[in-house]
Amino acid sequence: MPAMPQLDPQLAAMVAALRARCAPPPFSGTPDEARGRMRAAVLAARERSGLPDVQSVEDTVAAHADVRVPVRVYRPHSHRPSLPTVVFFHGGGFVLGSVELMDDIARKLCRDIEAVVVSVDYRLAPEHPFPAAHDDALAATLWALANAVALGGDPACVAVAGESAGGNLAASSAIQVRDRGFALAGQLLIVPGVDFARDTVRLERNDGYAYPMLTPHDLREVARLYLGTAADRATDFPPSPLHCADLGDLPATVIAVAGCDPLYNEGLAYAARLQAAGIATQVLRYEDMFHPFFGFFEVSEAARRANDEICSCFAATLRACPDDTKEAEV
Repeated sequence: MPAMPQLDPQLAAMVAALRARCAPPPFSGTPDEARGRMRAAVLAARERSGLPDVQSVEDTVAAHADVRVPVRVYRPHSHRPSLPTVVFFHGGGFVLGSVELMDDIARKLCRDIEAVVVSVDYRLAPEHPFPAAHDDALAATLWALANAVALGGDPACVAVAGESAGGNLAASSAIQVRDRGFALAGQLLIVPGVDFARDTVRLERNDGYAYPMLTPHDLREVARLYLGTAADRATDFPPSPLHCADLGDLPATVIAVAGCDPLYNEGLAYAARLQAAGIATQVLRYEDMFHPFFGFFEVSEAARRANDEICSCFAATLRACPDDTKEAEV
């Protein structure tokens, strides 16, 4: 097999520091212990770097049918008469993360894409196993489609975006929205995990490469904690968009993958399937990045450039929205 890419030096220094102090794996211990470690790390970093500026932030509830999901709505400083609406799903392996902890990422998306961003606080496993997160993601997306004007966005330009587990939720919601007869304007999938049936043993044999920040063992933990008693559903859709039989009629897609990430080939496989189905798909490869690079724009100059490029590409995708003011009747 070819040698793994060289990790960006600034990210490599951070990984070396974590290993030097024997930092535990992200999903080790109880879920509450893992969440506490993540919260402490994120808030400490935030004290050093601050937050991207947006015009307003509002906490509300996305309600659809019998599902109610907390969301945070970000609005940008903008003089444009019509804005896209992007429904964003954070990463964290369906177990970690929250709207509050990914506040910086959502703010940067809002500012740089110049869009109304609806960041979704979907339920987490193992307290809420599959299909809870998928149900919440779909409900929030349908709510955004039905309320785009009230949110301050263009009803003809509603999109989904997600990182890691959130990339799965974004991809899944796009398929499920299509199956209900609605059209999204785009989907942004950042290092998406789209196959719960992935071969983690093969990944571990990848020349003994120690994937930084997310390992094959971590991926097994994600599947165990989220799927729970539904482990036999790993090859179904949902939860695995890569195994969906029909990927036609989906929105224009931007997929970003990281070279030092066990999900690299998974993301490329999904991009290839979308392209084979005739979907306009742009693939952005960042060979020197690790899995969660998208949120490390204050740590690494290369990660910031990658984040900036991803936002720019998705903004360009959304600028191609049709001129239509009819709001979806969901």
